[in-house]
Amino acid sequence: MKLIASLRIPIKTVSEANSSEHWTKKHKRHKAQKLAVGLYFRGDVSKAVLQAGLPLHIVITRIAPRELDEGDNLPMSVKPIRDYLAALIKPGLQIGRADGTSDFAFDVTQEKGKPKEYAVRIEFYNMQHSVSKHV
Repeated sequence: MKLIASLRIPIKTVSEANSSEHWTKKHKRHKAQKLAVGLYFRGDVSKAVLQAGLPLHIVITRIAPRELDEGDNLPMSVKPIRDYLAALIKPGLQIGRADGTSDFAFDVTQEKGKPKEYAVRIEFYNMQHSVSKHV
């Protein structure tokens, strides 16, 4: 597996699985996350990823002071980012549909950050000759 590109986006992700916040607050956060991903996934990164072609193995690492449980909270915390990334790479499908195709394999991990440090690191790998778990 060969690393194609990597980027780090200073955004906060939260557990969506057990959230009972008002839908407008959630919508606002998702919109800000999509905007940040769109801004950072430009230029050299998008060019390298799009030139590499599909299929891709994408590793999304959540960085925060406190870790989430890896069962449902961790994957749900980066779901809007995952959906939007897949839609940027494979346009033509509705957001939330492209990531379900066989063109992508996603792994979601987390790292403990410093106090008040929130970010997401996204690494894009060429998927030829790789075996990965789907999250």
